[in-house]
Amino acid sequence: MAATLALGVLAIGAASMPAGAVTCDQQTTLPRPIPLGVSGGNINAFEKMHHQEFCFGGTLGSMVQDSSDNQYILSNNHVLADINKATPGDLIVQPGLPENAINCQQMPGDAVATFTRTVNIKFSGKNTIDAAIAAVDPGDVSSEILNIGGIASSVTAPSVGLAVQKMGRTTCLTTGTISSISGRFKISYGGGKVAKFVDQILINSPAPPNNFGGPGDSGSLIVTQDACPQAVALLFAGSGNEEQTIANPISDVLSGLGVSMVGSCTPTATSETAQSDVLAGNMGMSKEVADSAAAVRDRHEDDLMKIPGAVGTAIGMSDQPGKPAIEVYVTKMTPQAQAAAPKEVEGVPVKLIENGGFVAY
Repeated sequence: MAATLALGVLAIGAASMPAGAVTCDQQTTLPRPIPLGVSGGNINAFEKMHHQEFCFGGTLGSMVQDSSDNQYILSNNHVLADINKATPGDLIVQPGLPENAINCQQMPGDAVATFTRTVNIKFSGKNTIDAAIAAVDPGDVSSEILNIGGIASSVTAPSVGLAVQKMGRTTCLTTGTISSISGRFKISYGGGKVAKFVDQILINSPAPPNNFGGPGDSGSLIVTQDACPQAVALLFAGSGNEEQTIANPISDVLSGLGVSMVGSCTPTATSETAQSDVLAGNMGMSKEVADSAAAVRDRHEDDLMKIPGAVGTAIGMSDQPGKPAIEVYVTKMTPQAQAAAPKEVEGVPVKLIENGGFVAY
C-alpha cells in the first residue's frame, strides 16, 4: 500500500515498461470518467504509527459487475476497506490520499465510488484473497484500464511461464512472467499484523528499478499480454526488496465477492493456442507437474517453515526447463538457514531465496 506522512508524498517508482507510448499520469486527478489502473483508495485511510499519522492508498484496479449488472471498482481490502475497518458508503477517491501533498487532505469532490463490501482479512487462520468492491458513481468510471484498454469478460488460470502485464499506481504499466504458483506466504500488514495466505501466485522481477510491482500497486489487475487481455490475478503484496510480486488468482477473487469481470472484447482462439504452446514447450510447466510438486511441498511444509527466517513457500521452475522446484523464501540468507534447508524432498529440488519478507503493497 502506498503510504505517506502528512507532510510528504511518495515519488513515482521506476518500472520495466513495454516499448511504445505509455501514459503515466495515474497519480494525478484524472478527468471523469476515469480509466482504471490508477491511484485511489478509501477517503478515511489514516493510521497512526510510531506517534506519526500516515495516510494510505493503492490502485483502483478494474471494473466488475454482479448478477443484476450493478458495476463496481475491484481492488484490495486494504485499499478500499481500510483493512476490515470501512463502512458501506465510505467514499472512494481518485487520486488516493498520498497524492494530496497538504496533510493528506481529504477531498470529497474526488469521489468516484462508494465502498460496498469486502472479504475480511483473517489474522489467524488462512486467507485466499485480499479483495473488495466499491459501487461506481454513474458516469465517473470507465471499464477501460489505462495503457491496456478494454479486457475480456472471461478469465484465465495462472500457470508458471504465463506472460502477464499490469497497470498500477506506482510502477505504471509493466510486464512479466508468472514464476511460481501455489504460494503460501506470511504477509505483514504493518503494526505487527501478519496474515497467512495460501494458493497465491508470484511474479519475479530483476533488481530495482525493473520491478513488476511495488508499494502502491495493490489492487492492480494482472492480465495476459494478448490483444484482448484476460484477467489472471489481483496484485496485493510483494517482497521487502521488491523483487517478488504476489497476487490472488482472479477466480478466487470473483467467487469470493460474487461478481464477474466487465469485458469489452473477445479473446481469439489464436491467443489461447499460443498460451498452450508455451506450456507444452519447455518455457512453462504443466498443471499436473506443478500439482504433484505442491503435494510434496504440503507434506513437508511444517519442516520447511522451521528453516530460520522462513516466510513462505511456492512451486517454481527448477534448473531443468519444465521441471518443478520447491521455493522457500527467507527474510535473510543466514548460515543457519542454509544449513537447515534440504537440497531436495521426495526428489523435488528445494531453492532457498532471500527477499526481506513479504508486505502488503
